[in-house]
Amino acid sequence: MTDAASRLVRRYDIERYDGARRQPRSFVACAETTLTIRLDGAPFVRMACSGEHMPELVTGFLFSCGLVSEAEDIAALDISPQGEGRCDALVRLKAAPAAAPLTLTSALGWNAPIQERALPRIPRPARPSWDAKRIMAAAETLDAHSEIFRLTGGCHNALLLNREGPVFFCMDIGRHNAVDTLVGHALLRGLDRRELMVLSSGRIASEIVHKALRAGFPILASLSRAMAASIDLARATGLSLLGNVRTDGFDIYHDNGQLLF
Repeated sequence: MTDAASRLVRRYDIERYDGARRQPRSFVACAETTLTIRLDGAPFVRMACSGEHMPELVTGFLFSCGLVSEAEDIAALDISPQGEGRCDALVRLKAAPAAAPLTLTSALGWNAPIQERALPRIPRPARPSWDAKRIMAAAETLDAHSEIFRLTGGCHNALLLNREGPVFFCMDIGRHNAVDTLVGHALLRGLDRRELMVLSSGRIASEIVHKALRAGFPILASLSRAMAASIDLARATGLSLLGNVRTDGFDIYHDNGQLLF
């Protein structure tokens, strides 16, 4: 186990029942950090996360919530450890957020009512430019970075790609957190999100599609599968949506003319 992995996991002595007897075994679990985001000192949201890439996660989450449109909308962001397994993110925005009615979902990530969630359309390009073979190769890259998943089976991995290959990798105990972290990375580094795509290990629910669309990523792909609402939403908005990505192929739920074969 690498030093980086050892910071993100906990080892336990447990027992395994095999249908006939109990036997001792060792078990490795993902460590969990409780993150509280405070806006101007007041608690805004509390979430469970891996504790890695906190500025990226907070920035991406605030973007997905609709509280910021760019990283520059955040006047100050300080990460403040609060003891074992707890952390505060102290955020000050340049402008006070609009007092919209709060909508909470199981994944969080939105603070506006559903009827007000204006999502952009992804324009169809003049010609395809995303090499399908590079996307397939990225599945191997994601697997190579997945040490903690192999140890625990309890986390999600996500990769930000440009047309040449991987740009940034992250893991988190939540698949929504992992995608928000990629969004935050792009925001904080001023990357053109129209020139990037996301490859995730988690199943694609509609909330994940919402995050990708708001960020303006042209392609969202996963090692897992998409839910029905996600496919419908991708086809309605022009998002290219891929699933079951492997080194030997992938499922195409929708191609908006992005893919080069």
